[in-house]
Amino acid sequence: MKCEKCPYLPSRSEAGDYPDCYASEEDQREFKDGSYGCRFTLKQLQRMDEQYSDYLGDMGDDMGVDMDFEARKWNIEYAISVMKHMIGMYPEGPRRAYKRHGKMFYRPYRNYFAGQNKYLDYFSGPLGLCQKWENDRFAFEHNAMVVKKMPYYALTRRGLDFLGRHIHVTIRDEEN
Repeated sequence: MKCEKCPYLPSRSEAGDYPDCYASEEDQREFKDGSYGCRFTLKQLQRMDEQYSDYLGDMGDDMGVDMDFEARKWNIEYAISVMKHMIGMYPEGPRRAYKRHGKMFYRPYRNYFAGQNKYLDYFSGPLGLCQKWENDRFAFEHNAMVVKKMPYYALTRRGLDFLGRHIHVTIRDEEN
């Protein structure tokens, strides 16, 4: 697309030069009429813009969680290991991880955690990385059966993506 017609053409800075656009130097070319542009179509540029916006949003979320954990003096590595345990990757590692085109993929065989956990409570709050529900469990106290509530957690799609970014694996949806 010619630079004059490109809606993603960056504005000129105070120094008088243009900041980098989405097209690399290899993708830049000169047309027959003497104008400059890139080899991408408008649809390709829109997809690149969406991917870059998603990348920046995910990076901001990850940095916010890391800074919040640091402020609370919590251990992010332990929280990641609990999330890995939820989908069956910890402590023994990924059982059914596979590699395609240089990328690691994993399809979890489970996605739940039973019991109270402050990290998963934090993730199930406004972040929306986990969902939490409570089921009845039966326990014996003083030779009598008592019904108690036990919290259960499961990672949402957003939580699986968050975990995948931290461990550098693309996590698929759970098997049916």
